[in-house]
Amino acid sequence: MKFIHTLKQDFDKTIKNIGFLAAVLLTCILGFTAQAYSEPTINKTYSIFEAIFTFDKEFIEQNSDFASVLMFRNGLTGYVTMFAPIIVAFPFMVTFCAERNNGLIRFTITRTGKMRYYLSKFIVSFVSGGLAMLLGMALFGAVMWLIFPSYKSYDIEPEFLEYIIPGGAFQTVARHLLSTFLYGAFSTLPAFLISSFCKNPYIITCLPFMLTYVWTTAISKLMSKAFEAMDYDAYDKISPFAPDSVQRLAYMHFNDIQPVMRNTLIFNSVYFLVVLTGFILIMNMRTDKGN
Repeated sequence: MKFIHTLKQDFDKTIKNIGFLAAVLLTCILGFTAQAYSEPTINKTYSIFEAIFTFDKEFIEQNSDFASVLMFRNGLTGYVTMFAPIIVAFPFMVTFCAERNNGLIRFTITRTGKMRYYLSKFIVSFVSGGLAMLLGMALFGAVMWLIFPSYKSYDIEPEFLEYIIPGGAFQTVARHLLSTFLYGAFSTLPAFLISSFCKNPYIITCLPFMLTYVWTTAISKLMSKAFEAMDYDAYDKISPFAPDSVQRLAYMHFNDIQPVMRNTLIFNSVYFLVVLTGFILIMNMRTDKGN
């Protein structure tokens, strides 16, 4: 019961602050930078924002690429995924850095106990990061639903419809939101680990972004080389180690787990436990009770 009480207090402080609201709004806004349409004849792609102001209503209503559910699904690409390590750090960073910098953490740990404090902070930062991105993507989806036509207004072959929207629109939206939550939650891990030995909010937000960018670039190059060499076995072995691989877990079928999905699950589970253990060990070694 004491742990639940501590958890509730941390959730209240984290969600009811300007950092959480900023993360939600940034996720929604950056969703508009995702690709909406590609024109191969002139080799040009249009973002959702560009498409809104470039194409007329008649063109949009004649092209099924502009179906609202497809626009929504495109949202978790581009700048959203690139800047996720910065966005998801906002909710927990505001309160945690304030506690560290004003010395309040010393009294909080003394009152709650070290392990309860560490676990509560970890759970809250993990969930709040995922929740902020989920709500931002849900808000983005609501705007897409208002602006773009329903997929039902297009004449789409049932076989192709099942390919682009497997299981129907509801399942597509639900799985996409779950994918967004998982990506947002796991994107908090680098910033949270750094916060165990750093009190500077700028470093806590910017360093994870740079590390994730280098990590993504390195994995992408290895995957590209494997694909170009048609070494699909190597490609499948490398892909689970990508930072965004956790998104695929939202589409996992537990009655038939493929090797790639199994490796993705194992890697992200180990990643989760390593960060949690590292945060606890680093904080536990401090003799200043976290200050």
